[in-house]
Amino acid sequence: MFKRIAYSLISIVLLVSCSKSDQSAQNDEQSNEITTASLLKIAHCDGYTRVDVVNPWVEGKMLQTYILVPRDAELPSPLPAGTLVRTPLERTLVYSSVHAGAIKELGKVNAVKGVCDAEYYKMPEIVRGLENGSIINAGSAISPTVEKIVALSPEAIIVSPYQNAGYGAVASLGIPIIECADYLETAPLGRAEWIKLFGELFGETALADSIFAEVEQKYEALRLAASKVENKPSVLSESITSGVWFVPGGKSYMAQMFADAGASYPWHGNTEVGSIQLDFSQVLATARDADFWLIKSSTVTNYSDLQKAYELNAEFAAFKNRKVLVCNTTATNLFEEFPFHPDRLLHDFVVIFHPELAGSDATTSYYTPLKQ
Repeated sequence: MFKRIAYSLISIVLLVSCSKSDQSAQNDEQSNEITTASLLKIAHCDGYTRVDVVNPWVEGKMLQTYILVPRDAELPSPLPAGTLVRTPLERTLVYSSVHAGAIKELGKVNAVKGVCDAEYYKMPEIVRGLENGSIINAGSAISPTVEKIVALSPEAIIVSPYQNAGYGAVASLGIPIIECADYLETAPLGRAEWIKLFGELFGETALADSIFAEVEQKYEALRLAASKVENKPSVLSESITSGVWFVPGGKSYMAQMFADAGASYPWHGNTEVGSIQLDFSQVLATARDADFWLIKSSTVTNYSDLQKAYELNAEFAAFKNRKVLVCNTTATNLFEEFPFHPDRLLHDFVVIFHPELAGSDATTSYYTPLKQ
C-alpha cells in the first residue's frame, strides 16, 4: 500500500513540475503514458520531456531525472532541474546487448557507436561494426576504458544501475548517463514498457508506443486463456552449478510468468524479487515431484548430459518422466528478446504447460524438449 501511494505521489509531482503556472498547465503537459512500469515516469511538457527513474532501493526517492530537449530546439528558460539530454540521440555508448536490441527494434541501431562487453553481442549490425571499426569496444561494463569513451565522445551512455555501484571516472566526463532500471521491474509487462524511454531518446515515440501496445495485447490474451485452465502443472527452473542452485524468487518476474502461463511454482510463497540461493537437497525436497523442468544452458543437450552434470538430477520426476526442456542460450536470442517481448516467452510456456491452448501456433521459440 505504501509503495502504491509513493508512486502515485511521484506521478503527481512529475506532472505538476511540467506546468509553468496553474493557468498554463493544461497546455504545457500531457498525461503520463506509463501504465505498468513502476520505476519509470514520463511526462511531455512545454518544450521538453521529463523522465524520472524511481530509485529501486530507496522508497519514494528518485534515482535520476532527465530533461529531454529536441536537438534543434531552444532550451527552456528556466531549465528544469535534471540531466539535460538532447534528442534524438545519434551517437551512443551502450553497456548491455538487451538495450542495443531495443534500439535496433526502433530502427536506430546506427546510433550505437560503442558497446561494452562486446563478446555478448550477437546482433549482426553490432558484430559487423566491431569488425570494421565503426563501433568501438569500450571494454568491460564493470571497468570500461575511459580513453576509448573520450575518443568516441558519445552523446549519452546507456547503462543498467546497480545498488551502491558508481561509474568511476566515466561519471566525471560530463556525458549523460542514462540509468535504465528496467531489469528491476517485477512485472514482465512493466519491464517491456521501458521501450517507451528508448522511443523518447531516439525520436521514435509513436513506434515505441505501438510496439508496447502489441506486446501488451498478445501477453494479456495468453494470460487470460491460461487463467481459465483448471489443471496447473508444477514447474522447476534452472539447475545446480558449482554446488549452488539459483531459483527465481516468489515475487520475481519469472515466477509471475509461470503463474500467467497457468503453472504452479513451488516457491510461489517466497517474497524475494530476485533469485533464491539454495543447495541441491533444498531444491529436491521442495520440487522433487515437479511436472516440468526448464533449464537455460548451452552445454546440456540430452538426459545423459544432465545426469553427468549432477548424478542426483535423475531423482526428479520431470527427469524420470522425460519432461525436461532446455533453452540453448547460444543458439537463441532469449536474453536479448524477452525483456521487451515477454509475450514470446509466455507463448513458449503456454505451449509447454497447456498445448491445447496453442492451437495451430504450437511452436516454441526458445525451449525444446531435452534429447534422449
